[in-house]
Amino acid sequence: MSSGDTRPSARVERPASPTEAGGVPLIVSCKEIAGILMDMQQLILEELSPIIGLTLTTARRAANMRTVQFGGLRPPGRGSVGDYALQIHCPWRIDCADGIVTGSNDLWEPAEREPDFDYADWDYDSSLNVQDMQMHLLLTRLGDALRVNAIDADNLGGLEVMFESGHTLRLFPAGTRGEDWRFFRPGSEEPHLVIAGGRIEQEAEDD
Repeated sequence: MSSGDTRPSARVERPASPTEAGGVPLIVSCKEIAGILMDMQQLILEELSPIIGLTLTTARRAANMRTVQFGGLRPPGRGSVGDYALQIHCPWRIDCADGIVTGSNDLWEPAEREPDFDYADWDYDSSLNVQDMQMHLLLTRLGDALRVNAIDADNLGGLEVMFESGHTLRLFPAGTRGEDWRFFRPGSEEPHLVIAGGRIEQEAEDD
């Protein structure tokens, strides 16, 4: 991915699939596909641009889904939400010049391992895992240094969020189905940006 400041000027919609187009097979040229993918990359950059200048203020987990919040928390304390949220289902990692800080696979690694450790008796929710431990240390030690100074994206839903501390949060959609990640404003009725199967997914409108 490039690190330039790309500011898109138009919002695009995902093209209809063959079944959405009445079951008639569609012939799409390579040039048209390239244009669609470029628009997807630009749309991601446009939608996430409001987090530039905001701080990653908290990170929570539900099962293996990681959510990070940007901006001021409201209300303060447990259960608070930020101005923007990024909900991650796909593989991800946070790295810096020294290497990987943590990532999705660390959820299944115990923070402490006794000589008689047995995975059969261990659970990532009831016992401390490496991912939770590292995220806690990152937030408490860096604080305001986790201010977003740039973002980047690719044409398959990959995302990079870069911080003033030199750390980068990287998302890697790695499948053709299922939700990869979503970006939204908690408590707002604004539509979510949802990436699923490496594509932008259109949310169904209420009747």
